[in-house]
Amino acid sequence: MGKLALTSLAVAVLVLTGCSQKSPEVDMTKGTSDTKGASTNDGMSALQKLIASLEANSKTIYFDFDKYTIRKDQQANIDANAALFNSTEAKSFSIKVEGNCDEFGTDEYNYALGLKRAKSVKDGLVAKGMVADRVTVVSYGESNPACTEHNKDCWSKNRRAEFKVLP
Repeated sequence: MGKLALTSLAVAVLVLTGCSQKSPEVDMTKGTSDTKGASTNDGMSALQKLIASLEANSKTIYFDFDKYTIRKDQQANIDANAALFNSTEAKSFSIKVEGNCDEFGTDEYNYALGLKRAKSVKDGLVAKGMVADRVTVVSYGESNPACTEHNKDCWSKNRRAEFKVLP
């Protein structure tokens, strides 16, 4: 009788807890607008071209294993991104900082670490003159790898923060 009750309890716990879902943790304090630019001959609007240019010129910020503090060698990238996002053509846009991790650690730990990385980058940008309300953060944990090989060089490429420009 005891084994049956214990087995039933274990099955009930498994059914009720289920599998966790990977969904990014997002700071939704800043909304986005639906502004559209004028179309050009190639089908891409001037607004889309400007956004693509800003994103292409932004510099990825890399982190050490299990860390969220900005490395000294990455400070120049923070400075360059702050100057880029504070430029006249970028002032009307919001910036989303996307925190990412390598494959080590649990999903929950990596989402939390990715969020801390994104927030430290946001703090670095704000310290360089960006308005905090223009910057939102999101964590993708390990779910958005830049590299999928299983070696140190690849893992270091996944410990990063990237930028998206929001109209």
